[in-house]
Amino acid sequence: MKIFLIILFSTLLLSCKGLVIGGVDIGKAVDITSKAVSDNEINQEQEVVLGEQMTSIILGASTLHPDKNLQTYVNRVGQWVAMQSERTSLHFYFAVVDTQAINAFAMPGGYIIVTSGLIDLLDNEAELAAVLAHEIAHVNFKHHVKAIEKAQSATLLTDLALFAGDVYQAKEGSSDYYQNRAIAESLFNSTITLYSKGLERDDEFHADSSAVTLLARSGYDPYAMAQVLQKLSVLNADDSNLQLLFNSHPHPTDRLSSIENTYDRLTLSEGEILSDRFKMFVK
Repeated sequence: MKIFLIILFSTLLLSCKGLVIGGVDIGKAVDITSKAVSDNEINQEQEVVLGEQMTSIILGASTLHPDKNLQTYVNRVGQWVAMQSERTSLHFYFAVVDTQAINAFAMPGGYIIVTSGLIDLLDNEAELAAVLAHEIAHVNFKHHVKAIEKAQSATLLTDLALFAGDVYQAKEGSSDYYQNRAIAESLFNSTITLYSKGLERDDEFHADSSAVTLLARSGYDPYAMAQVLQKLSVLNADDSNLQLLFNSHPHPTDRLSSIENTYDRLTLSEGEILSDRFKMFVK
């Protein structure tokens, strides 16, 4: 959506005046809020700003897909599914990046990225909704925030939330400047590590299971989640376009075995597939 693109581009373009690490400006990562963190937890406002910064890191030099109709379509599907989720107070943002790599990412605060390579693999809107529902579930359950808390013993999130000074106001060579840089580097390194190695297996299984429920609530065929996993399971694992997906997720066959339990315990009815509408936007 337009709002997401404004936020994304403003974040990336700040590199001309901010702190640049790994080719991406993340100086504003320290400017989340001056409010203290209680029990090493961040509130929703802090989570959104953290997700914005992590999104800029993950995208890096990636190119947004030029088809505005596709971007709008993916946003509409994603927003509808998100409305059926547990965090209706959170605004979600969806974007398609133009790459043949097959993957999708969720960032804290509702930022979700899907590759055009993954969309090309799908056959209908229900399958697209399944991909987005899986990522929405990660956000709903704060899987990435909890992973950072666990890896950093919550010190990164505490530093980010407690440190109110904007890096742009700190002169190079000052103690504030180097403290800001250390925090920003920690965020950068944590983000790259998290998205290259992935979440814990149980988090992925949890997101798959939740996606089935979200599909059913949204009126889509709940078995579309299994169909997506079946498509992934027959692909060549040695394909470079699948390397990051397979490195950061359990193998699709393991995910299929896990999701069978979800189907067995739920009473599900058939939902919409919407193949024709999908083909209108995905060329």
